[in-house]
Amino acid sequence: MISNLFPRLSVAALFCCAVLLIDFSQAEENHEGHDHDHSQASSNSATNNVHVESRLGAPRDEHDEAYIKLTRAQLSEFDVEFDVVSAGVIRQQTVLPGQIRMNTENIAHISPRFPAKILDVSARIGDTVKSGQVLAKAESSETLARFEIKSLIDGQVIERHITLGEHLMPSDNAFVVANMSSVWLDIALYPAYWGSVRKNQIVSVGFPNGEEVVEGNIDYVAPTINELTHTGIARVFLNNQSGRWKPGMFVEATVTLKTEPADVVVPLSAVFELEGGNVVFTQSGEFWQAQLVELGRRDDSRVEIIHGLEVGEAYVRKGGFILKAHLQKSEFESGHNH
Repeated sequence: MISNLFPRLSVAALFCCAVLLIDFSQAEENHEGHDHDHSQASSNSATNNVHVESRLGAPRDEHDEAYIKLTRAQLSEFDVEFDVVSAGVIRQQTVLPGQIRMNTENIAHISPRFPAKILDVSARIGDTVKSGQVLAKAESSETLARFEIKSLIDGQVIERHITLGEHLMPSDNAFVVANMSSVWLDIALYPAYWGSVRKNQIVSVGFPNGEEVVEGNIDYVAPTINELTHTGIARVFLNNQSGRWKPGMFVEATVTLKTEPADVVVPLSAVFELEGGNVVFTQSGEFWQAQLVELGRRDDSRVEIIHGLEVGEAYVRKGGFILKAHLQKSEFESGHNH
């Protein structure tokens, strides 16, 4: 369970970590050699502009602290983000399967007004059209008067059932135009959730490639149950101006069933495992330290801190692996030297 707390390091992040460790190593080597060339060591220290002071014990307990003296500007160069400890909420959540579907409220079935012969077709499947745009021209089979078949909405032609010279009736669909600026996310509700999933609850859903997570609210819960699958439906209207949601996509939807207040909450990205315990990097004057914490409830992005942090403390909310790597390096070198 603890392994879920660690952010996955990208290649770029590992490279940044290695660069920072090299800088620390150079600064420490220069300091150790000050008896041979004190002036050169001072110059190198000023150049690196990195000063590390640590007090490491073996073994570490809750009274042992490791101090790292780095400015926020230095840490920010490695995309480290900061925040202040505050209260928050923990969401009670469940993950349910869902599927992206077309919003049928934004679909127009376009037919000729009279029985007619098709004289010209100007729209094809995939074309983006505007409301009132001419899609085809026809001639009435009864009066021989010519008229135009126009789109009723802005959207994209997704079906075309018309060819040159064909005779169509008003009951025939010549074109189907869909406005894809919004789509439906239909979430399958198993019997265990029929009473707990309700309108307006928060839903988060990620794109299949993992690039982004989008939040919405349940807009509709079907009053009926599918007799074959024995599941209900909860529906979310998703903005699709970008066109990234494709009808037919299968996704996992995280539904927030309820929220519970917590006195101290931090994002999961702030918590690391260090020497068998959980730590958050907090600021103490000019130093940063690995503060042991006791974890409580959690959801997909936040965790409650039962002990170890107080509201108002400055801490590293993201990118703390840089500090963790330095502490592990310092401890290794301290043990090696002894």
